[in-house]
Amino acid sequence: MARKKIELNETTQTLVTKYIEDTGIDFNELANKVLKDYIVNKLTPNEVKAALKNSGKEPSKFLDEILQNNIHKDWNL
Repeated sequence: MARKKIELNETTQTLVTKYIEDTGIDFNELANKVLKDYIVNKLTPNEVKAALKNSGKEPSKFLDEILQNNIHKDWNL
């Protein structure tokens, strides 16, 4: 897994700290989930499929997972 360095602004750091304290989630797990959700919501389903085609993860299973995790969100499909 690739390692990246990020710098959180003060407001984001405060919110992340509170969320981690309340949920017990690991920072790396939180960062991966939040980035994935944000990016997937910005891309079209076809762009997600194309990006995952070379990643080794089956796009249809990944899209099913996304749809199930975001069933109550507004989707512009």
